[in-house]
Amino acid sequence: MRRRALTMVTILSCVLLGSCTSATLSAAPTQPVAPTPAQDCASTTTDQAVCMPPSAVNLAALPLGTGKISTAPVVGSEWRCRAPDGTQRVTTPPWVDTKTGTWDLETKAAVKGDVRYKKEFTATQVGDTEVLSGNGLPARAGVFPVKPSDPAYRYNPDPTAVFAHNFKVTVPYDPTANASPSCENGIVGVADDGIPILDAFDADGNDAAGVETQDRCHGHPNDMVGYHFHSLSPCLLSKAELRDHTTVQVGWALDGFGIYVEYAGGKLVTDADLDGCHGRTSTVPWHGKNVDIYHYDMTFEFPYVVGCFAGTPTAQITGLPY
Repeated sequence: MRRRALTMVTILSCVLLGSCTSATLSAAPTQPVAPTPAQDCASTTTDQAVCMPPSAVNLAALPLGTGKISTAPVVGSEWRCRAPDGTQRVTTPPWVDTKTGTWDLETKAAVKGDVRYKKEFTATQVGDTEVLSGNGLPARAGVFPVKPSDPAYRYNPDPTAVFAHNFKVTVPYDPTANASPSCENGIVGVADDGIPILDAFDADGNDAAGVETQDRCHGHPNDMVGYHFHSLSPCLLSKAELRDHTTVQVGWALDGFGIYVEYAGGKLVTDADLDGCHGRTSTVPWHGKNVDIYHYDMTFEFPYVVGCFAGTPTAQITGLPY
C-alpha cells in the first residue's frame, strides 16, 4: 500500500462501520539496533520464490489481482468495504505480463539489504480475548527508503522508512463464525512476528504483491501502518518447517481466527481448496492442540491471505488505522 511519506502521521483509529477519532503518531525513521533473532529463511533480490513452500500452482504465472474487487465472498477476489483510491499510476514491472494477466514470482526483484531491528511483540490471553501488541518493527528488512542505486528502485517503491509505532489489537481467544461473512477494510490481520498484514491491494487497487516492490521478506513500509505484509512472507517460516512441510499458524485475522501456512499432500493449499473468504475448516494447531476449526490460509494466489471476514472484525484496535 503506497502512501506519500510524512514526518508526522495522522492515524485514524477507525472501526468498521463506526466512528473515527484521530491521534498523532511520530513516524521518524528508526535506526537499526541490536538484532532480534529472525527466522532463517528469506528470498533473494532476484527471485522471490526462494525459501517458499512447494506448490501445485505455476509461480511463474500467478494470476494478477488488480481490480478484482467483489461485493460478496468470491474465490480469487477481495471483498473490500470501500474501493481503493485509484488515483495514482504505477510502472508495470518486467515480471508482470498485462496481456496474460499474470506475474512471475520467480523473477520478481526484491529490495536490497538485510537490516536487523529490535522488534517487540506479544500475544497474550486475557480472559476470553487474545491481546496482540508490539512496536511494529520487523526483525529484518531491506533498506528503506529504497536507494536509487538499487535496481528495485525503478519499480514502485514506497518512499517511507521503517519506523517504530506501538499498537494493540484485541481479538476473541475462541472466535466464532457469523451466519454471513463481512467485507474487510484494508488491514486484515497481524502476523506472529508482530507485523501488520494488509489486504491484497495497494492504495490504487493494484495487486500489491504482484506490482509493488518488497524486500526479501516480502514486506515494505508505508506511512500509515509502517512495515507490513500483503502476502506470504518466507521470513515467517523456518527451513525446518519448509523441509518437513509443517502446517503452522503464522498470524491472526482481525476476527480472531488463525492464519496458517497449510499443506495438503505435501504442497501449499491453493485457492481451489478455500472458500470466498480465503479460509476453510480443517485440523490445524490451535492453542497448543490440533483442532478442527475454521481458519484462513496463505496461498500464492490472489487475494493471498484474507478475502473477507467469516467472524466479526474487532473494534479494539489502537495504533493502526482501521
